[in-house]
Amino acid sequence: MNSSDKTAQPRTVLVTGGSGVLGSALLPLLRHHRVIALAHRGRPSPCDEVLAGDVTRPRLGLDATAYRRLCARTDAVVHAAGTVAFGSGRTTMRATNVEGAGRVARFAAEAGAPMIHVSTAYVARHREIAAAGGNRAERAGNSPADYVASKIAGEEAVAAAGGRVTVVRPSIIIGDSVTGEIAAPQGLHTFAQQVLRDRLPFVPSDPASYVDFVPQDVVARAVVSLLDDGPRPAEHWLSGGAGALTCDRLVRVIVEEAADAGIAVRPLRVLAPDVVDRLVRPAFFDVVPAWARTRLDRLLDMSSVLFNEKPLPSSLADIPGCASATGARAAENAWRVSVRRLITDRLGARASA
Repeated sequence: MNSSDKTAQPRTVLVTGGSGVLGSALLPLLRHHRVIALAHRGRPSPCDEVLAGDVTRPRLGLDATAYRRLCARTDAVVHAAGTVAFGSGRTTMRATNVEGAGRVARFAAEAGAPMIHVSTAYVARHREIAAAGGNRAERAGNSPADYVASKIAGEEAVAAAGGRVTVVRPSIIIGDSVTGEIAAPQGLHTFAQQVLRDRLPFVPSDPASYVDFVPQDVVARAVVSLLDDGPRPAEHWLSGGAGALTCDRLVRVIVEEAADAGIAVRPLRVLAPDVVDRLVRPAFFDVVPAWARTRLDRLLDMSSVLFNEKPLPSSLADIPGCASATGARAAENAWRVSVRRLITDRLGARASA
C-alpha cells in the first residue's frame, strides 16, 4: 500500500500541542484524518474534537473512563506539546518535556498506536551548548542547556515506553515559508527584533557559523508525510544542515529587509563569545547597569544555540514532499519572508513585497 492509499483512509489521530507553533501549522494539514486535540489551554483549530487534558498529570489529565475510551479509538499519536521557554525552569521543563512525553508514549503503547514524537535537532549539540553556557545561565535566569537536556531525557522516556515511535528533530522553527506567519515568536525572531531596533552592541558569533532553522509549514508537512506513510521506529532530522545560512548572511538579510522598509540599522560587529567573556565583561561590566548585564548574558547564552560551528544533521530531503525546502536559497527566501512579517507585525513598519 502506498502513501496515497493510506492517506485515503482516515484515521483517528490524537494531537498534543495543537495550539503551539508547530501544532497550529500541523492541524490544517490533517483534515483528511479525524483529529482529537488534547488541550491544556485554548481551543486548537481546526480539529474534530477537543479534550481538556494535561500531559503533566496521570492519565493525561483524564478520568479513568475517558482515558480508556480514548485508548480504544486512537489510531495514531502526534506529540508536539512541550516547553520551549528557556526561562521556565528545570522543574517545569522536566514535568512537560520528560514526564509528559513519557505519559503520552505510554498512552500510545497502551492504545497500540504508532507515535510521532517531536524533539529538537539540538540534542546533537548538547555538550557544546552546555560548555558554551558556563555559569551564564544562572546569571541570566535561563538555560538552553537545561532545555536540550530535558529533550534528551524526553526521548529516553519515550523509548522506555516500548511503543512504535518515530522521532522528528526540527531545528529552530520560524514562520511559514510563504507568509511568514507564526503563532508565537521564537528565539531567532527575538534576535532579529533586537537587530532591527539597534539594541545589540555586537553579534557574539563567528561570521561563518551556521544558523539553522526550518519553516513551520515544512516541519508540519514532514510530520504529515511520515504519518501518512505509516510511522515506524526511526529518527528524522528536520533541519537545514549544510544548506543553513551563515551568521553573516542571516544578519545581512535583516539589514537589507530593514532598508527596504525604510528602517535604518547600524552595522553590527561580530565578536567571538570567548572574546566577550575575556575582554568585554572584565572591562565594562562593573560600570553598566544590571539590566544591561542581564541582556548581554542572555544574548551570549542564546548564541550557543543560534550559532553553530558545524552544520546540524539533516534528513529532511529524504522525506517525501520536503526536498524543495532544502538548500541555502530556500533557507534565505524563508528567512526574508519571516523578517518581512516581523517588521510588519512587531515593529509597525511596512516591508516591501
